[in-house]
Amino acid sequence: MRSNIQFTIQATEDGKEVFTAPLSYDALADIINNYPDHDDSNDFFLLAAKHPASNVRENLAYKDHLSAEVLDILEKDTSVSVLRNLLRSNAFREHVSHEVLEKLINLDVNIAQSIARDVETFQEADVIKLANLLASHEDPSVVASLADNYRAPKKILKKLLTHTDPHVVQLAKSRLENM
Repeated sequence: MRSNIQFTIQATEDGKEVFTAPLSYDALADIINNYPDHDDSNDFFLLAAKHPASNVRENLAYKDHLSAEVLDILEKDTSVSVLRNLLRSNAFREHVSHEVLEKLINLDVNIAQSIARDVETFQEADVIKLANLLASHEDPSVVASLADNYRAPKKILKKLLTHTDPHVVQLAKSRLENM
C-alpha cells in the first residue's frame, strides 16, 4: 500500500519561508530524474519510493545508488514499468535475490528478456541456475535473448543447440562459434 505522502516546494529568503506550494506528481518525477544519484540522496529516495504515482517511482528505479531499504520497496512494486526500470539499476543487480528474479521472470516477458540479456550481472544469483530457468522459459523470445547474450554460460548455450526454435538454435550456435 502506497503512502499518502505530499511533496512541496519551498523558497526562503534571508532564512524566512516566503513561498511554499505542493508539487505535482509530474514535477516530482522530473526532480527525481535530475536529483543526484549518490548515497547521500537515499533519505529523499526512500520517501519517493512510497509515492503513489508510478512515474515518480519509475524515475527513481533506474538510479544506481539506492539503499537496500529503497530496493526492497521497489522490487515489490506492482507497476511493471517500475520493475523494468529497476533492472537497469546497478544497486538492484548487486542486491536482488534469485527468488525475486524468478518472480520477475514469470511476471513479464520483457523483464525476462532483459534478465536473459544480462544474466551474468546479477551478483546474488547463481548464474547457471538462473540461465537454466531462462533456457526453459515457454516464450522462445526469452530463450533467444539468452542465446544472444555473449556472456551466457557455455554449458547453457550448448544445451540450446537442441531447442525446438530454429532462431534460438542459430543464435546459440553463433555465440558458441564466437567464443
